[in-house]
Amino acid sequence: MAQRIILMALASLLIAGCQNTPQIQTGENAEVIDGHLVRVDNTNATLVYVDPSAHFEKYTAIMLAPLGVDNVEIVQPVTSSRLPGYRNWELTDKDKERLQKAFQESMVQQLSGTDGFPVVTSIGDNVLLITARLTRIQPKAAKDDNRSRPVGRSVVVSEGAGKLSVEVTFSDSETGEVLALAKDTRSGSSHWGINNSVTNAAEVKRVFNSWARQITAQLQNVHSRVNSGTAGD
Repeated sequence: MAQRIILMALASLLIAGCQNTPQIQTGENAEVIDGHLVRVDNTNATLVYVDPSAHFEKYTAIMLAPLGVDNVEIVQPVTSSRLPGYRNWELTDKDKERLQKAFQESMVQQLSGTDGFPVVTSIGDNVLLITARLTRIQPKAAKDDNRSRPVGRSVVVSEGAGKLSVEVTFSDSETGEVLALAKDTRSGSSHWGINNSVTNAAEVKRVFNSWARQITAQLQNVHSRVNSGTAGD
């Protein structure tokens, strides 16, 4: 019983509040990938899989892999701010470095906060490895540089900056065995406003902070249930 409650909490990683309790599929029709990861229903994420036999409660420290930013699908914006002759939206090396830095900062800040988890750089029996990979960017406007927007147009307005999609795996740091996998898509804002490099960076940081808070809260939930004994046996 305790392990099932733990798994329910972990299944909520990267997922905003759901109306229904997440349920791990069971029986012969359960969807299984990689031989041990089972699909979780009733989530707001695109896909969630967990290993029903994993002992997540043993992990008391976190190791973060750098955010994966290679082979990211970019959905080009359809907007009047993008005119013929201007280059497509793309990630430069500097863009990738900024994304990795922002994600790392968000994760470390949330994970290592009050009643949080130490973020370590070495593997260990009690260390959970979190690996996130940016899979898709869907910007709402042309990139804010001198080659992508019309000359002389100083202000671009859009309904938010766009959407980010991520795939996150939770693995044993020593064995590398994947214990859970989630995919999610979020936007920083749905409000109309100025679209430029500063506002876009702020929205990206909000999305990263949101994912980091959700991950931290659910990991804390796992340990609080175990430590209080409310999960039962």
